[in-house]
Amino acid sequence: MKQLIILIVLLTGALCNVSAQDRLHPTHTSTTRSDEIKSFITQMYNNKLYEDYDFLQKHCSAELLKKLQDAYPYDTDGIAYATWLFRSSQQDSKPGADDKTIMLEVKADGDWFVYTALDMGWKFTNRIKVTNKGGEIIIEDVSVVKEQPHQ
Repeated sequence: MKQLIILIVLLTGALCNVSAQDRLHPTHTSTTRSDEIKSFITQMYNNKLYEDYDFLQKHCSAELLKKLQDAYPYDTDGIAYATWLFRSSQQDSKPGADDKTIMLEVKADGDWFVYTALDMGWKFTNRIKVTNKGGEIIIEDVSVVKEQPHQ
């Protein structure tokens, strides 16, 4: 019985020590969150998850979903989103570029993340605001920073 009590005391102390360390070194936690968000953005783009309405409804704020709906210019029966806001505005592949669509870089920029990617060979940079609500990554906004001009 004494051994069980000692074990419980030791485990409780170890758990308290871990949470105290996390409070002393919050950058470790925020770095981990930042890396998690960078990975989320990369996977979203590389796997074209931004074209999946279920993904958007799960991971976009109500305000962003409204923005995506309002930006959709075509007549539709039901809900439609301007998913192209997550990529470049190019409609065709860049000549001689092997049609590559891939994330090149994601960097934290305050409350935002800036990502540079290739879209069918066209290089562009977007800003995306991402938060973590209740353990879920939520995209709050997305905007264009820079696009490679069409040649």
